[in-house]
Amino acid sequence: MDNDTNTTAETTDTPITDSAAPRMKEPTRQLRRPVEGRLIGGVCAGAGDFLGVDANVVRLMLGVFTVFGGSGIALYVLGWLLIPETGRDTSIAQDVINKNRDNPKVQNTVAKTRDAFNKTMASR
Repeated sequence: MDNDTNTTAETTDTPITDSAAPRMKEPTRQLRRPVEGRLIGGVCAGAGDFLGVDANVVRLMLGVFTVFGGSGIALYVLGWLLIPETGRDTSIAQDVINKNRDNPKVQNTVAKTRDAFNKTMASR
């Protein structure tokens, strides 16, 4: 007679945690253009830091996008305008909008952009 048939172990998928251990909050990762380690505007270095890859990999991909379709330059310029620099809370684009917030032309442009974006999102 085999004794192994009566000795079954119960397993659970839930991890065992120590409830007395303090919970450490992971720092939130923020996409920023670093001041150090950048070649032009820091877009590739910041994207590499954020994604956890070497900045040269991002530069290579941006070069491929530039050669095949030309979108690499546009992506870089958008990143430079929209990604804030390390140590700053706002991007270049946000600074320009805040500076000209009372200008009716800027208000009209922002409203049109918001409406176009909302129409695009509503049609999906």
